[in-house]
Amino acid sequence: MKTKEQDVDIIVSGAGHAGLTLSLLLAKAGFQVGLIDPAPLKAISDIKPSGRTVALLNSSINVLKAAIQTLDLDKISTPLQTMRIVDDSGHGKDLMPVEFRASEINEDQFGFNIPNAILKNILTLEVLKTKNIVVLDESKLKAYDVKGQQVFATLDDGRTITGKIIIGTDGRNSVVRDSAGIDIKRHDYGQTALTCLISHSKPHNNTSTEFHRSGGPFTFVPMKGDQCSVVWAEKNEDAKAFLSMKRQDFERAIQDRSHGLLGIITLASPPESWPLILLSADKITGNRAAIAAEAIHVLSPIGAQGLNLSLRDVATLAETLIDAARLGEDIGAPLVLERYEARRRVDIKSHVIGIDGLNRAVGNNLSFVAELRRLGLKGLNTIPVLKNFVMNQGLNPHMDDGRIVSGGGV
Repeated sequence: MKTKEQDVDIIVSGAGHAGLTLSLLLAKAGFQVGLIDPAPLKAISDIKPSGRTVALLNSSINVLKAAIQTLDLDKISTPLQTMRIVDDSGHGKDLMPVEFRASEINEDQFGFNIPNAILKNILTLEVLKTKNIVVLDESKLKAYDVKGQQVFATLDDGRTITGKIIIGTDGRNSVVRDSAGIDIKRHDYGQTALTCLISHSKPHNNTSTEFHRSGGPFTFVPMKGDQCSVVWAEKNEDAKAFLSMKRQDFERAIQDRSHGLLGIITLASPPESWPLILLSADKITGNRAAIAAEAIHVLSPIGAQGLNLSLRDVATLAETLIDAARLGEDIGAPLVLERYEARRRVDIKSHVIGIDGLNRAVGNNLSFVAELRRLGLKGLNTIPVLKNFVMNQGLNPHMDDGRIVSGGGV
């Protein structure tokens, strides 16, 4: 029997990667957390191989380690030691590659690639064994009201939960964001992302390769053994045609786009797809409410920045609330939430604008745009200072260096 009423310190709506991680960070700092999600929250014993993976930078790994001290990366991940970008825009031009090596900025790797489902399963298991997280699964947030210093949340099954603040990690259709009256900007790219898992005859050497093509980016991300996940953006009509292909024709399409980089390619999982949009929230806090992750921003997969940006949201929000509580402040007060918004503003805005601009530039097949892309890559190859700057800003960001992303824990 489900308890009709719950009283916690913090209500979190949305149990994706970001919501699970945030709940763990807050719980480990001593907060009582109520975690709401429409799906059943349970461990999965049989996880099927898939192309859905997350390429996480070192700072994101620090956030996960703060949430799960026993996280064993060797078992689940592949290090990303080299990032390669290749201009493959055609127009009779040869391929234009540029390589970024982690060793060039004195790192062993930029980060790690982890299967999406495996990471979520590990986070779920940790949440289920954490005593001060109250799981309210198979229930959707219906609405919430603020009365004085309390938030009263109503679930669609009639249960209620009260807390000092409500946080929306509930994705692009966030109920918390909409209820808080936060407006969004949304753009449909007219593109579809395709993903699958492949096996190949040549080693990937822990190198992620992103081809820039007129339809959108085409990326190989290394996994354990001689396998990679493929993340492939195409215009909607072209994507439909690829998805309707027979297996060997689909393999041939990937083979053609690989330029022999990985040898002979075979499909190791069925292709999956989702529409590509840009979403950006006008602000990230409301009355005793805050939002994070895809409730704030949904980005193109180019550059693999989405979950990395989300985990920085989560780390900053957790730090802000933890520090406020340690100072004896009201964690839902406007001044506390303003600190979160101020810390995240530049990082979020710069990545939303940057990834949007990059996706539009890569997906543009006008010859002069393609030439500008090639000139940019040539500059990175020939100007070491510029290349180093790009690596530090894009692959080793320092815009919001709190203690959690820096490896200091909660």
